Amino acid sequence: MQFASELAQVGGFTVLNDVVFNQVVVRCQSDELTERACARIQALRECWVGNSTWKGSRVIRISVCSWATTAADVTRSVRSFEQALRDVAASSQS
Repeated sequence: MQFASELAQVGGFTVLNDVVFNQVVVRCQSDELTERACARIQALRECWVGNSTWKGSRVIRISVCSWATTAADVTRSVRSFEQALRDVAASSQS
């Protein structure tokens, strides 16, 4: 739930699902931006997320599945989402 609430406060990501336990599904404004942001998040290597299709749209799927994950880990991961989106936006303007 922390991941979803922190990401909901980050501009550029929309949380699509009702978070019940440990799965969060988000997307950006377009399928292309979602794909590029996901690839950049993976390249930053702060956390691992996967891409998928949900209800016909490309999404980023987050699964927090380790008992060792702390609140600080989640916040650090959300910061990598922010960085990834900034990086992708900057590369689009070049």
